[in-house]
Amino acid sequence: MDRNVASLALFNAFRGLATGGYMAFFAAYASSLGYSMYDIGVIITVANVVGAILSPSMGYVLEVYSSRVASTVTGLMAAASLAIAAYTSDIAFLGLSYTLFMLSFYFGQPARMAFLARVVGRNHLGSAVGVTGAVFTASRSLGPFLAGFTIAYLGYTVAFSTLALVSLAGSILFYALSREPGAGRSPGRMGLLEVYVKTLKPERNMVFTYAFVAVDRAAWMLWFPMLGAHFKTVGYGEALIGVLMGASTVVETLVMPLAGRLVDRAGAYVALIISEVSAALAALGLGFGAVHITVSFTSMVLVGLSISFWIPGYNVFIARVYPRMGEAYASTNAVRSLAGIPSPYLGGALYESIAPLAPFMLCAFMLMPAVAIALLKLKDLEVYSDNASQLRQVTSQA
Repeated sequence: MDRNVASLALFNAFRGLATGGYMAFFAAYASSLGYSMYDIGVIITVANVVGAILSPSMGYVLEVYSSRVASTVTGLMAAASLAIAAYTSDIAFLGLSYTLFMLSFYFGQPARMAFLARVVGRNHLGSAVGVTGAVFTASRSLGPFLAGFTIAYLGYTVAFSTLALVSLAGSILFYALSREPGAGRSPGRMGLLEVYVKTLKPERNMVFTYAFVAVDRAAWMLWFPMLGAHFKTVGYGEALIGVLMGASTVVETLVMPLAGRLVDRAGAYVALIISEVSAALAALGLGFGAVHITVSFTSMVLVGLSISFWIPGYNVFIARVYPRMGEAYASTNAVRSLAGIPSPYLGGALYESIAPLAPFMLCAFMLMPAVAIALLKLKDLEVYSDNASQLRQVTSQA
């Protein structure tokens, strides 16, 4: 295995442990402090506003500066978010914690994918994403288990402090062991202002991609960030919540390498369709039958299946279709963030004012147009891009 790929896999092992614990228990922690679903929804909404404003700038950074350094910084941001959560119960600081965590997610994804694509190239990116992603999800599957039992016996402060140290250690190791990728910057680099302009006024071939990621994000954000609190409301304890959250990441670990190979062979759009259908079924299960542990477990398996196909599908699609991949990753993440801004607020309001079932049903309904866009439009974009790439290779060889 290439040294840089191995370094990223090691980084993902540390990062996954911290991320899994935080994602599983931030909402439950806020709920245990007495904050309502509405309060949690507001925190998540504010974090997405900040992410939407700042995400395009990451695309500029990736095309001008180092994806290796950017990846390291996002790991440090995750460590800071966990440290803040460990020692505060004030809603403003909880909002700061979640905002830093979401920025580490939105900035980290394009940074790591740009780093990886420059190391292995676009043609083999699906398999590389599958392997490094599986390492991340294997580690993340342990995060909810370990955090859940640590919280049950030692409390949230000890659990979040430990995870902060884990994220810090992973960031330091990645920077120390990795090297700058040899590949150059993407062609046709834009300036910072132009990145923002083209995010708001996209080129024609970006419109359907933006529509797809926007619908997907808006649907998931209706319930996914508050899932831990939903399970707590149903009556599950922290240890059982950890088991359920961990079940989805176990599925991701097992399936993602296979999904990455499928992407390289059949196309990214196929994986994206599988992801959206699985997510719709999971939402229906969690909405209608979360009180039954068997239904909850099955639904979390479907969540894991959806994510395992989304990660290689989405990341490879962007890298294959758009030459300025750093900017494309960042701009699509900005659109995802913008689309998700109202959803936590709306989901929390629907949950408390109508019924717990409401946000899950709305999510399933919204994902059907996403399936249609992937089948009818993203397929054409990917096929055209692959054909154009093959033509360029033949021309250059001639």
